[in-house]
Amino acid sequence: MEENTISTKPFYFPKEHKSIVSIIGIGGGAGRIVNEMQAYEFLKRYLYVFGMNRKEMEELSLPHKYLIGTDGLGSGKNKRFAESECKKTLQGLDKIISEIVSCFVVCLGGGTGDGCIKTFLQKSVEMGTKIKLLVVTLPHSSEGIEKRRNALDLLHSLEELVDGIFVVDYDTLPCNTISGLFKEGNRRVIEFVKNLIGSIVNRGILCFDIYDVGTFLKYNSDTRYVEYFSLSGDINYLRQESSNLSKYLPSKYSSDDDISNMILLITFNNNDTDDGTVGIFLDETVHGIMQNLSKKSNMKWGMYNDSNIEKNIFRLDIFTKCN
Repeated sequence: MEENTISTKPFYFPKEHKSIVSIIGIGGGAGRIVNEMQAYEFLKRYLYVFGMNRKEMEELSLPHKYLIGTDGLGSGKNKRFAESECKKTLQGLDKIISEIVSCFVVCLGGGTGDGCIKTFLQKSVEMGTKIKLLVVTLPHSSEGIEKRRNALDLLHSLEELVDGIFVVDYDTLPCNTISGLFKEGNRRVIEFVKNLIGSIVNRGILCFDIYDVGTFLKYNSDTRYVEYFSLSGDINYLRQESSNLSKYLPSKYSSDDDISNMILLITFNNNDTDDGTVGIFLDETVHGIMQNLSKKSNMKWGMYNDSNIEKNIFRLDIFTKCN
């Protein structure tokens, strides 16, 4: 059997799986998002997709894709049916879910994702996965008030099963068309996963590891929700923009003092940026961010090289949690 062929059986699991990270898309929408993550070579080995629609699954180019149920006709938007099929056919899920870091991607509001996500998370809890991250999209109001309310209720019920949650809410995206809305939503999910998981699996100039991510998610804050944004530019621009980070955060942050935890990932072209410029950037921009945070805030940071970035340009990927 070829590696990228979907078995006629419910699942065709790999014989061995001991990866430190699993990125798992559940359902058609999430499957397409995770499939796009192949564009980043360092993520390829960690990507997995589960779905109930055989035709949708066959359109994905990922090698690791698995069919839930046996008929391949989809869930029919029936959450209970999806849940039932999921529970019957997940005996080998421990070969997919990582015991170190598992990131689950779901587009809430669909039958497969809504019906299966709790089973996946409960299995991860049972396995003792050290870091369980949930990344979700919320349906737009135009898809129906009840659909959106059910998605929010489900999300609330999943909180206790995970260590961190990142939400992309289609209602808040600055897009004028439906296609633009979904494109932007997909981009935000991919950027979040790429950068946070990348901080673990990529070798940095300054060490950053699983312990740092675990500390960020589990300590110094009661909330499980994570906010993320990115800034890019030269020293002068970033010095100005980073002086008041709260303007990039949701309204629940009244000021930088409300940031309980922060991860700051600094990326630049190490081969094309002057050492003196790097030093100035760290002194003026990074140190400035540290000074603006509350003394109770917990900040961790790392540095990474990207040969595609222009000379003396820095990118800041900033993850925060609220008090």
